[in-house]
Amino acid sequence: MNGRDQKTSGLKEKILREVKELLAIFLYLALFFCAFTMYRQLVMKEVGFSYFHYGFALVKALVLAKVILLGQHVRFARVFDDRPLIVPTLYKVALFSLFALAFEILEHVIRGLLHGKDPLGALQEIMNVGRDELLARILVMLVAFAPFFAFSETTRVLGEGRLRELFLHNWSVKESGK
Repeated sequence: MNGRDQKTSGLKEKILREVKELLAIFLYLALFFCAFTMYRQLVMKEVGFSYFHYGFALVKALVLAKVILLGQHVRFARVFDDRPLIVPTLYKVALFSLFALAFEILEHVIRGLLHGKDPLGALQEIMNVGRDELLARILVMLVAFAPFFAFSETTRVLGEGRLRELFLHNWSVKESGK
């Protein structure tokens, strides 16, 4: 195999690995956002069924998944990687929760635009009426990101695939087959 074939093969493997990572992050966030959307609808007893909320939850999950994937390769997300796992985990939880806050604000602005409001009016509504809901959503995001980044950081330290092996390996079968 010549150098060009090795580079192409390496690039394909890297793309496949990153697509798998993106899909895993997306599925985690999509499940979470859709569950939270359903919870909100049940708690608030919203009338009617709106696909907008679920559609936006999926779009938000995909965008945040890509932001997380890109952010994991950027230096500002790796500042504390040499510290005990709790430090980079909490740092990334806080950092990516700020990104989630930006998307929550964007969601409110888009919803306001769809209801005929100007962007400034939508932002003002967030500050007046939706501030508490926005803060509650961010609190829930902090809680959702904690296990995600704890697993992510543990995987980084143990090595790729090792945590999955520890979770999915049937230890009792191996131990009994000594």
